[in-house]
Amino acid sequence: MTTLEFDRLVRQYQGLVYTVCHQLVPDVGEAQDLTQETFLAAWRSIDRCPPGFEKQWLARIASNKAKDYLRSAWVRRVNTPGDEVLALEGAPPESDPEQQVLETLGEEELTRRILALREPYKTPCRLMLLEQHTAAEAARLCGRPQKTVEAQVYRAKKMLAAQLRASGAEAPQKPERRNQNG
Repeated sequence: MTTLEFDRLVRQYQGLVYTVCHQLVPDVGEAQDLTQETFLAAWRSIDRCPPGFEKQWLARIASNKAKDYLRSAWVRRVNTPGDEVLALEGAPPESDPEQQVLETLGEEELTRRILALREPYKTPCRLMLLEQHTAAEAARLCGRPQKTVEAQVYRAKKMLAAQLRASGAEAPQKPERRNQNG
């Protein structure tokens, strides 16, 4: 398929693809991003499209992109035990979640615990938690898929939280909300 033919395909089906994405992901901006990702994925694998079934093929890619997005940890924002240290609810707006952790453990202790993790957890945690790389950057530097790196950091957080509980180090607690009615 030529670039001009693909451009025609994009113009013809962009409304359909956006609608599929927006039906599954109500956020307009995310639906627009998923629409772009759909057409990018379609361009990369255009040779797999059965002739005459472009509409169905694009709709399937769009729904899969949206479902993958909804299953991602970023969207679910799944907190692991110990993530309450990083919770922002109830925290003053100027507070930094990393600062909360540092106040509890101290920077050297946190660094020591991260560097003491076994592989495959140590390298992605060092890159993301200590060196502030994004998951995509850490994945590239580790030579691993991004989802793998995200899962390894997730598991490492669980291990670190268990270490904190075992050592008796407590995370700062969120202030309790008082009932305004009485």
